[in-house]
Amino acid sequence: MSIPLSSVKILWAKSGSCCAMCNKPVVERQTDTLIPVGEMAHIKGHKPGSARYDDGQSDIERHSYNNLILLCPACHAIIDKNVAKYSVDYLHEIKSLHEERIERAIKRSLPTITFRELEETLRHIIDNPPLKYDSEDFRLIPIKDKVHKNSLSLQTEQMLKMGMASVSLIDDFLNKNASEDYPEKLRIFFVQKYKNLRRDTDNGDAIFYSLVQAASSDSSDPRHMAAAYGIVAYYFQLCEVFEK
Repeated sequence: MSIPLSSVKILWAKSGSCCAMCNKPVVERQTDTLIPVGEMAHIKGHKPGSARYDDGQSDIERHSYNNLILLCPACHAIIDKNVAKYSVDYLHEIKSLHEERIERAIKRSLPTITFRELEETLRHIIDNPPLKYDSEDFRLIPIKDKVHKNSLSLQTEQMLKMGMASVSLIDDFLNKNASEDYPEKLRIFFVQKYKNLRRDTDNGDAIFYSLVQAASSDSSDPRHMAAAYGIVAYYFQLCEVFEK
């Protein structure tokens, strides 16, 4: 059994595309493309004989987000060579503190993002629009109902509400953009991305964080991540995604 998409997306987004131990970015830029170099390490080993293996775990538990920690290759080697120090409980503590650090950085950045961060964050979407778009009408439903319908966790709901603080700025940015088709290209991208993700998983949290990653292009810059959260919240509030 491989790591499911839902676990991958939640782990990378909540880790801010940074190593949970050394906090260094685990994506490398090659020309205009970001290449992931991070490793999704199993806290309890994934097979007999591996570090901290627990034969009482099910495969589903073993490959779930809760049993994974995002690390750079060097830190991954360190935790597996020193099991006595890097116990299961200690790794969960490291992971939790790291994700809290990322969340605080995003919260600090959200009130300070400007048109520049929005433009830089969205540039890759505008430069690479979907090749195909299946037109479909989306029913308008209240935001509270949408949160419940998609079984979003409390933390995801909080991140969503946090992002909504930037909705007016994003609306202003889209309305003032020089290109008339700019807002429509973005709308098409997010609706199509949502529909594609929905075919792969029904995990609302995974879909939310996948959209955040798509908006930020896996950037580890807190300001770009903050902009991405705001953008996804903007389309969530517009009832363009999370409808089905």
